[in-house]
Amino acid sequence: MKARNAYVRLRYKGGGTMDITEESSGCTIVDCASGEADTISVSLFNKSGKWFKKNYFPKSSDYIRATIVVDKWKNDSEHREVYQGKFVADQFAASGFPATVDLEGMSIPLHTGFNVTQRSKTYKKTSLKSILQIIAKRAGIKLVFEASNHKADEVSQDGNTDLEFAFSICSDYGCCMKLYNGKMIIYDQTAYERKASRFTLNKSDLGDDSTYNFTRSVSKIYDSVKFQYQNKKGKNITYNYNIPGRTGRRTLFISSSADSHADAEKKAKAQLASTLREAITASFTVMGDPKYRACRVFRVTGFGKFNGRYFIDKVTHNFSDEGYTSTIECHKCVTNIR
Repeated sequence: MKARNAYVRLRYKGGGTMDITEESSGCTIVDCASGEADTISVSLFNKSGKWFKKNYFPKSSDYIRATIVVDKWKNDSEHREVYQGKFVADQFAASGFPATVDLEGMSIPLHTGFNVTQRSKTYKKTSLKSILQIIAKRAGIKLVFEASNHKADEVSQDGNTDLEFAFSICSDYGCCMKLYNGKMIIYDQTAYERKASRFTLNKSDLGDDSTYNFTRSVSKIYDSVKFQYQNKKGKNITYNYNIPGRTGRRTLFISSSADSHADAEKKAKAQLASTLREAITASFTVMGDPKYRACRVFRVTGFGKFNGRYFIDKVTHNFSDEGYTSTIECHKCVTNIR
């Protein structure tokens, strides 16, 4: 009977498309929900020195495609293949002896100025989707928009790169931006956190080699928000919001810009939710499984007051001589802001 097995199938596009799975001695894939790019790091044998040759030496147009494969992992009949995306080749390092190379890639389009060119531009009579369409077109990637299309009279990009600016304006309106497989995916975080749980992680499921950490920050817990801004006439306006059912007195104060009272409401609620998501966080390092993916919701049980629904912010899949592990970084879902 074949033993259970887990590995990363690696396809490298350089001088041609090559399967480099058998050359790999280790691999780490980082899958992020928002705020940063997905990354891959691969260690490869280089005894023949072929990675120094023209057809193999990485160029700016090269990329890696990765698929996690598990065979007989949880039971004898199981076989799963989960595609992890396309990563543009970035850093390349060689060392010896023994002769090895380390290849790193990320989900950012490095052949454009997406993450390096600083721009100053004002977008007028526009919307969140319209701005992101312009940015995606400049970067040469596809926009997938799964959020409300917030309107704005004026939005300024003040010396930011397109990458920084896109993350920032999405955050202003409670949206997340995931860069995956040549796409810029925009989604409403609260809507995602209201989705059904994909699996349950119980304390009894953790093995001797597993670890867990929970953190509760009282300073991040608020009952309401007060958002102050100036209207077009220069008059100071305040928007107030109390979380339904909360009777406490902790108020988050924000002073920022807004086009209108409706715009202030969206920004205030987005910032309140973002702060509350820092109140209860957790991490788990467990036996690896490709079902652990960023943006998914799962249920935690067996940990008393920490029990509940959690949203995955980041997963690190690590393959080495010691086996396959997954590290899940997450926060308790915040869905009570209406």
